[in-house]
Formats: sequence, structure tokens, C-alpha cells
Amino acid sequence: MGDTLLKLETGIYLRVSTEEQAQEGFSIRAQEQKLKDYAQIKEWSIYKIYADEGISGKDICGRPAIKELINDIQTNLVKNVLVFKIDRLTRSTADLIYLVDLFNQYHCAFNSLMESIDTQTASGRMFLKIIGLFAEFERENMIERTRVGVERKVKEGYSLCASHASYGFNRPKNQKIQTINQKEAAIVQEIFEMYGERGFNLTDIARRLNLRGVKTKYGKTWDSTKIRRLIQNVNYIGNVRHHIRTENETTYDGLHEGFIEQKLFDRAQALLLTNKRNVAKRPPKDTNYFSGFLVCRLCGYRLKTYNTRKKLKTRYLYTSGYTCMNKTLKTCTCKSMSHKKVEKAFLQYLSQIADFNIDKNLDIQHQKPNKNNLLTTKTLKSKLKVFQVKEHESLNLYINNEISFAEYHKIKKQLDRNRLIISTEIERLEQEKININPNEIELDLNLQKNWNKLDYSERRRFLREFVQRIVISSITEEDGFFGVVDIAMVEFKCEKESSFFSST
Repeated sequence: MGDTLLKLETGIYLRVSTEEQAQEGFSIRAQEQKLKDYAQIKEWSIYKIYADEGISGKDICGRPAIKELINDIQTNLVKNVLVFKIDRLTRSTADLIYLVDLFNQYHCAFNSLMESIDTQTASGRMFLKIIGLFAEFERENMIERTRVGVERKVKEGYSLCASHASYGFNRPKNQKIQTINQKEAAIVQEIFEMYGERGFNLTDIARRLNLRGVKTKYGKTWDSTKIRRLIQNVNYIGNVRHHIRTENETTYDGLHEGFIEQKLFDRAQALLLTNKRNVAKRPPKDTNYFSGFLVCRLCGYRLKTYNTRKKLKTRYLYTSGYTCMNKTLKTCTCKSMSHKKVEKAFLQYLSQIADFNIDKNLDIQHQKPNKNNLLTTKTLKSKLKVFQVKEHESLNLYINNEISFAEYHKIKKQLDRNRLIISTEIERLEQEKININPNEIELDLNLQKNWNKLDYSERRRFLREFVQRIVISSITEEDGFFGVVDIAMVEFKCEKESSFFSST
């Protein structure tokens, strides 16, 4: 009942300029009466009448009534707009496209009395589709014009400052050429000297700036990536560039003044190439199976793994743990944490939430490995065929009106999910050309009880398959020395619909 009434809430929009009223006799009152009568015939409930009197329709700027109408549409107070003629709404094609997109976005109907446009009819909906085609055409043209304009701007020597100028420069509003910010320029000069002449690495430079409280243009802390990109910026030698960090990158002489000497800039670029390290990414050790899943609760950065070796009298003691990447830059107070403490906190977290259930519909039971129950590629493919049969059966039930569309959609969604899991496993098997031990596919439904039964590689495999991230912190309590590790949240991949399991 409420939804029905909501659909009938109609906003009547009126507009007339002083010149139009004098020449053509369009008065606000005449429009209002005709539209009220039309709404009464249609049995529409009038929510409000919006009138802009004595205002031109060339655009929607400076028209308080239409702005109020737009706001009421966005808050779902108005679900139907009625105008006398389309040009009463706007005379601008761009504004008309914007308003039609707005109506579509908020499921608001649109009606024009003189043009007989009613989006509840087929012809009215066709009108909106035609407007939509023009809107798409206009957007593509706008993208093309913007691309050409940007390329022309760079060739003429203007820098591209979408929101902020480069660090070390200012570009006030309505000013085309950026000017030097002396305070920031001194920092840039110091960065080039530290890297190009004094031999500091990128991380060390970032650490020094952060310790002094120097912020980036966006008010953030520095890191090695930001320092690298600053050093690569040709703005500092008076040039401008386009298609940054792509194969189509081009450089032109800029109209602004640079402040870094060409010799110092070239030396810094040569060092970046010399110090570039192409180190292949290696998977973490099996013992560090939480690597890549831990996220710092304090700053949001990922934790990295560290390994230490301590010499005892007769042997070496090897320990491993995790530390926040921002801690090395001295911008985060999260303490380092050992692997044992992380695992203890993880198991304690699991004890506070309901048992973690892996999809039971896969019908893959935890069994002892033998010749009859090993999950090979053949058996997995047979399960795919079962899913196809089930999907076909559910489709027939829907066609015969034995189940609703919502029920069919729910069944199909579940089957698609199961099929994706099986298909992924088949692809992995075919690549590795090995059989799967069922112990690697599924755990008993109670994860906490079975965690200790898994070896290191199986724990890593489980985390990779089912865990998205683990938000964690290590904070020293009052009168304490060692950090206390606490897990705030574990996000599971297969529980996206319920989002997060947060500790209470």
C-alpha cells in the first residue's frame, strides 16, 4: 500500500520567463491549473508544486525551484514529475540528458502535457531510450574532446593539474601556469640532493621526512613509492608530460619555471635505473602461513614478515613474526608480533564466533585417503555434470510454475558458486597434474578443533582459499613490556553476504 502511494507522489514543475509571458501568454497560473487537472484525471497525488517565475530556461543553475525538485527526487519524496512542456524543464540538451539520467537512477517517472510524453506508456519509454542514446553519444564526444584538449594543452606547455599541482608548485584557481611554492621547493631540492649526491635510499629519505613531520601535498606521510615518483617528475626541470608511466609517455617544454638543475635531475634518474632491483617474488615459508593476510588495525597497512636468528651456546634459535610496513617509516606505533602470538590470537578469535562452515552443498566429506575416495579430476568433473543436471531440473520447475523466480535465482546462484569452486580446483589439478588429497579440500565443519590437525602447508592452503584478510594489532598495555596481540576482525571469502565476523 505504501509503495503504491509513493509511486503516485507527483511533483509539478512550472517555469516562465518575463519575456515569454509577455509574448506568448504563458503564465504560471495557467500552467498550474492545466497540470492540476491532468494529474486529477490520472488520479495522481500531488506532492508539491515547484515554480520558477521570471527565470530563463537556458540552464538549471540559479533556479531554486528545480534544485528543490532534484533534492526531493534524490530523497525519494517525488516519484513522478509533470511539466507543461519539455522546454519548461530546460532548454539545454545537456541539462535534459542530466535530468533524464536522474529520473532513471531514482526510478522517477516523467510526463510532459503538450508533447504527450508519459513514461508509463510505451511511447514515453521510447522517448527516454532515445534521450539515453543521445546521452551516450554526448558522453563519448565529451571523452574524445577531453582527450584531444588534454593533448593540446600538454603540447602547448601547460601542466596537467587535475586537483593539485605537483609538490613544490602552486596553481591557484583560474591560473593556467603553475608557480613555485618556495617552502615545498626547498624540500624537493633536499630530496634530490639526498638521493643524487649524498647516497640516501628512497626509504631512508621517506623516514627522515616523516620524522620531521613533513607531509605530502595531500597531507599524507611519505614512503619510497612517493619519493620515487617525485624524483621522476619532469616538472622540476621545467618540462610537462602526458600518458605518465605508460609506453605512450611524452615530454614537452613547459611554460612554467623549473628549479632543479638538469645535471642533478639526470644523475637521480641514472641512479634509479642502476638501483632498480628485479627480484622475483618468492612465496613465504610454510611456517609463516599468515604472511599476506595480516592488516594493521591502527593504520590499515599490511604487515610484512621478518625472521631472526639468535646464537645460543650450542645452537641457533630461529624465530619469525610480523611487523607493520609503516613502522619502518616510524609513522605507526603498532608493535611487532611473533608468529606464535598471532596464531594464539587467531584461535582465540575463532572461539568467540560461531563454527566456520564450509559450503556443505559441495558434498565432499573428510575421509581417509584410499583408492576409492581420492578426489581426482575425473570425480570433480562428474560433480560438474551433477550441478548441470540440477540447474536444468530447477529451470523446468520454474517453467512449470512449481517454484518462483526468486527461488530459481537462489538455486542457480548457489549452483554457480559450487561450480566455480570445482572448476577452479580442476584447473589447478590439470596444471599441476597431481591428485588431490581430500584432507586438502575440506576441513571438518568446526575449524577450531581441526586447526591443530593440519600441517603448515595445509594451514596456508586454507587461509588462501577462505580468508580475505585479518585485521590485527599489538599494543603495549600500561605497566607492561611486551605487546598484547588482538584480532579485531577476520574477513572470510565465502561469507561475503554476511560481510564480516567481528569479535565482540
